[in-house]
Amino acid sequence: MNHCEITKNAKDLIYLVSCAANRITPDAKRCAEMDDASVFRLASLHMLAAAAACALEKVMPLPQHWISAKGNSKRRLIIYQAERARILRAFDERGIWYLPLKGILIKDMYPESSMREMSDNDILCDSEKMSEVREVMESLGFSCVQYGNLKHDVYHKDPLCFEMHANLLNSVEYPEAYTYYKNIKERLIKDDSNLCGYHMTNEDFYIYCINHMYKHFSKAGTGLRSLLDIYIINKSIGQTLDRGYISRELEYFGVRDFESKTRQLAEKVFSFQPLTDSDKAELALYTDSGTFGSVENLVVRSLKNEGSKHTKQRYIRRRVFPNEGHLKLYYPVVYRHRVLYPLLVVYRPFKGLITQRKKLFGEIKALKKFKSTDETGDC
Repeated sequence: MNHCEITKNAKDLIYLVSCAANRITPDAKRCAEMDDASVFRLASLHMLAAAAACALEKVMPLPQHWISAKGNSKRRLIIYQAERARILRAFDERGIWYLPLKGILIKDMYPESSMREMSDNDILCDSEKMSEVREVMESLGFSCVQYGNLKHDVYHKDPLCFEMHANLLNSVEYPEAYTYYKNIKERLIKDDSNLCGYHMTNEDFYIYCINHMYKHFSKAGTGLRSLLDIYIINKSIGQTLDRGYISRELEYFGVRDFESKTRQLAEKVFSFQPLTDSDKAELALYTDSGTFGSVENLVVRSLKNEGSKHTKQRYIRRRVFPNEGHLKLYYPVVYRHRVLYPLLVVYRPFKGLITQRKKLFGEIKALKKFKSTDETGDC
C-alpha cells in the first residue's frame, strides 16, 4: 500500500471510532454502505472492534462478529479487574509498592471502559522485590514466561497477561530515559485507598504515555488505538494539564515536537476536522500499522538506520550475531556467560521457525522487498 493513502475501510473505521469516542450516533446510511467484513478485520487489527461496535449498535442490529468482539472485550475487562485486585491485595500484604500503568488507567477515560481493548496489564513494582512479585504471581496461578531481563517480567494465565516492570524503560536502549525514571517513586503520589499503591500526577502520566507511544512509533510503528488514546486523554484531562511543565520535560526526551504533532493530528482525526495532505500522510503511518506496528516497518526503519552501503549485509549480520546490548536486554544468561554465545547463534533461527514463524518470514519478505534508502522515500 502507498504510505500516503488512507483506504475507505480505514476512513470508515475512524468514523465509527470517532462517533463512539464522542458519544455521537453515526449516519445509518453510511454504516449500511460499509464493507462490514473488511472494516471489522481492520478494527480487530487495531484493537478497536469493541469501540466501533459501540457506534454501530446505535443504528443497526449488530452482526455476530461485532457482538462477540464487544462481549469479549467486556469479559476480559471484568476478568482483568478481578485478577488485578487479587494481585494488588497480595502486594499490599507483602509490602510491595506498585504503580498501575497505561491502559489500566486510560480505559477509565473512555465513554465505556470496555471500548479500550487491552492485550495485557502493565504494573511498575518495587525493583528490589521482583522475586517476591514472582512468588505472588505463581501463587495466584500465573505461569512465569519471562523473568530477570531488563525489560519486564511476563506472567500468563489464560486469557490474561501481566507485565511486571522493575523500570519504566530499559537502560540499554534508552539510557537517558532510564536515568530520568530510575528514582520515579520519589515523584509518585500515595493512593488513599490501599497500603502500597501509588499514582503519577496527570502531567507525568501524560509524559510517560507519550514516551511509550514514541518508543513504538519510532520502531515498528503503532496503530490507531495509540492515536485514539492521545485524543481521549486530552479530551478527558487536557484542560487541566500544565503544558509548560510537559513541554519542558518532553524537550529533555527529544519528543516535544512529536507530542505536538500527534496531539494535533489526533484532535483533527477524531473530531471530524478536515485533514491536510501532510496530515493524511502522517495518519497513513498509523492506519498501515497494526496495534503494535508491523514487521515491515521495523525492518525498513532498521535498514534506513544502517546507512546506504551494504545495508542488507550489515542488517543480516546484526540479526544473526546479536551485539552486547541485545544480549543484555533479551538474553541475560548469555550476557553473563559468553561461552554460551555460539549455542545462541545456532538456537535463535530454530526458535524463530518454531515460535515466531510468521514474524520471521515477514522479516525475510520485508528484507527482500527493501531496495535502498533513496527508493523508500517518503511522500
